[in-house]
Amino acid sequence: GKHVWVVTGTGQVAAYTVEGKQVWTFNLQETYGDFGLNWGYASSPLLYKNKLIIEILHGMHTDLPSYVTAYDTMTGKRLWKQVRPTDAQRESPDAYTTPVVATVDGKDQIVISGADNVTGHDPETGEELWRSGGMNPEGSGSYRIVGSPVVADGIVYATSRKKPILALKAGGTGDITASHLVWKFEGSGAPDVPSSVTDGKHYYMVDDRGLVSCLNAKTGETIWGPERTAQGTVSSSLVLAEGKLFILNENGVTTVVAAGSDYKLLATNELDGSYTLSSPAIAGNQIFIRTGTHLYCIGEG
Repeated sequence: GKHVWVVTGTGQVAAYTVEGKQVWTFNLQETYGDFGLNWGYASSPLLYKNKLIIEILHGMHTDLPSYVTAYDTMTGKRLWKQVRPTDAQRESPDAYTTPVVATVDGKDQIVISGADNVTGHDPETGEELWRSGGMNPEGSGSYRIVGSPVVADGIVYATSRKKPILALKAGGTGDITASHLVWKFEGSGAPDVPSSVTDGKHYYMVDDRGLVSCLNAKTGETIWGPERTAQGTVSSSLVLAEGKLFILNENGVTTVVAAGSDYKLLATNELDGSYTLSSPAIAGNQIFIRTGTHLYCIGEG
């Protein structure tokens, strides 16, 4: 509510007051070397207490290691940096995901998804606590990961390049690939680019063609879907708010679907029709949507 933190695709990291005064800034590439992702850097930062946590998972066009790093939000001082190793090949080390927080036995962990693995890290040091493979079962060299993980009730849900989707019990130590797998989904309707969402009971996902599905979050069984939304490619993340799913496609069309055990299409709303890759953001009773030409605020009164 007082500051804004920004990370750009060129690696510039900056802190501003909400009035627009710059507090501090530096550049990741100048500090640690050039990014080596095939499609450019696109991970969002995680704001965690007094830390800004940033992941750089790359390898397609660099031999530099992937890493996770944390900075003091007020001063810009580096608090820690940890290399995140992988044996993923060709493009598969690249990830465009965003870190999330999981609480395990009352303690927070930072969860990172990408480069053939899901990992849990100590937020105070960045140390890797556990990791799970299984995201790239064939060892493909083209399994870059785009969709970010989500967490509910101690379970981490991680998408890969469409298949599989893994549900993992957060926690443990070392390799938890087999010991902490809750379920694995390899059916139709799994996403490549869009991030999914869950309320702990239902797991909702939309694939790149705009087909939306609902799974049982505890078992991975399909409850409904895939169901067609507005025609067009979807790259934005699925958003859940007030019992509704908001699905924004690249044509600036938002489909609203009822959350729950029965599929129900509530509305289809088109804005300016311009190219849109961003995800809707919810604040109170307002929805913010950024298209290629405008920033919209939609709400009552």
